[in-house]
Amino acid sequence: MMMSAREPARHALDARLENVLGLEHADTLMTHLPQYQPDQVATKPDITMLKSDIAMFRSEMAGFKTELRADIKELRGILREKQKFFVGTVVGSMTALTAIFSLVVGLLR
Repeated sequence: MMMSAREPARHALDARLENVLGLEHADTLMTHLPQYQPDQVATKPDITMLKSDIAMFRSEMAGFKTELRADIKELRGILREKQKFFVGTVVGSMTALTAIFSLVVGLLR
């Protein structure tokens, strides 16, 4: 495993703390020091940019939600029209078939 440039300095600090504070206190202090690299730290500008990105995303989602609701409303209207047409066609067809059936039955008597 490759050691980062910070590891030797970290080990040196641990050794020095052990001399000054003793093993238990040095270990306690070292466990509270972050072990990440400087390029892994989020800065205030990073957080500000992230907040801005989140706000923009929320705004876009609100617009999408509005568009989606409008599309759903339009689809409901189209479905109502199709349903009315279908019901009218079925009722008309059934009425015509009933009339034809009645005519045939009347002719056969």
